[in-house]
Amino acid sequence: MKKPKRILKLSSLPFDIASHPSHDLTAVSNIEGEIIFLSLKDDISKLDTIQPHTDSCRRLLFSDTSLLSISSDKSFVVSDLETKKVQKKFTDAHENALYALCEVRDGKVFATGDDEGVIKLWDLRKEDPILMIQPEHSNFISSFSVDSTGSTLLAASGDGRLSVWNSRQRKLIARSDECDCELLTCDVVRANSKVVCGDGEGVLNIFTWDDWGDITDRVPIQEEVSIDSVLCYSEQVLVLGCMDGVIRATSLFPHTPLSHIGDHADNPIESMCLSPDDDEILSVGHDYFVRAWPVEKLNEDMKKLSTQDSDDDSNDSEDGDSDSDSSEDEKPKKKKLKHISSKEIKLQESADFFSDLA
Repeated sequence: MKKPKRILKLSSLPFDIASHPSHDLTAVSNIEGEIIFLSLKDDISKLDTIQPHTDSCRRLLFSDTSLLSISSDKSFVVSDLETKKVQKKFTDAHENALYALCEVRDGKVFATGDDEGVIKLWDLRKEDPILMIQPEHSNFISSFSVDSTGSTLLAASGDGRLSVWNSRQRKLIARSDECDCELLTCDVVRANSKVVCGDGEGVLNIFTWDDWGDITDRVPIQEEVSIDSVLCYSEQVLVLGCMDGVIRATSLFPHTPLSHIGDHADNPIESMCLSPDDDEILSVGHDYFVRAWPVEKLNEDMKKLSTQDSDDDSNDSEDGDSDSDSSEDEKPKKKKLKHISSKEIKLQESADFFSDLA
C-alpha cells in the first residue's frame, strides 16, 4: 500500500474536499455539517471550523471571496471567507437532500441537484435567485460540469443518463439514452469536444459534443469497481477515485493506464482536489483521514506519454469516435440499469459508513 506524503486524522467522517482556485485556501466538509479550513504548511493542520448545516455537508465550492456548500438537510449556504460567517442561507433550497453543486459562470450563477433528480439554477445577484427548476431525471443528480463559456450545463444522474442544458436560455438541449448503469461523475475535456462520465461499474463513458444520444467510446478501468470521484489533472489525464480505495490515473486519446497515485486501504474515495500550489493531490474517503499524495511520478508518466511516437495517438486525436474496446458496428451490450433510489443512498450511508447520520 502506498503511503501518503502527509496525513491528517479528523474527528468526523469527511464528505468533500476543495481548494480555492487562486488563493491558498483548502477546506473539508463532514457528516456533522461542519466545514474545516486546513493549513497545508509543513504538516496538514486544522485552522477554523464553521457549521453552516445541521446534517452532512455533501459538497463544497470556492468562488472568489465566498465558500458555497450544500447539505442533506436541504440547505444551500454561502459563507464569507474573511469573516467565516454565513452570508446567505437557503434553508429549503430543494424539497429533497442536495447532492451536486457547480459554478456555471461569472462566480454568481450556480447549479444544484438533489436526490430525486431535480436541478435548480441560481443567480445569487438577484433578490429572487432561482432561475430554473427542472425535474428531468428519475434518480439523484450525481455531478455537474460546464463548458468553458458557461453556456452549456451538463448533469449526470443515477438514472444512467446525461442531460445537456443551455444555461442562458434555461432550456434542455438533449438527454442521452440510458448507459449501462448509474453515472457518478461528469467532466468536460479536450477543449469542449468530449464529456467523460465515470459509472458504477468501473467504466469511463465518453460522449462526443453535440452527439448526445449515446456514448461514442467507453474505457474500462476496473471491473465492478465504481468510479466515485474524478479530478481533471490535464486535458489528457484524469485522476480517478474508486470504490476499492485506489486512486488511479489514466490518459485519454490514447487511453493508457498510468501510475496509481495512492490508496485508502479499501475505503472508497469520496472526493479529491489539487492543493493550491498544484504539488499534491488531496483526497478523502470513507475513513477519518485527509491524505496528501505527491504528483512527481504522475508528471513523469505524462512526460513519457507525450514523447511516444504512436500512430494510435494521432488517430485518436483526429478521430475521437474510435473505440477502445468496441467498434461502431459492435457497440457494448446494454445491461439492466442498476437504479439507486434516494432511500437506498441514505440506507447505504447509514449502514456502510455513516452510522452517525440521523
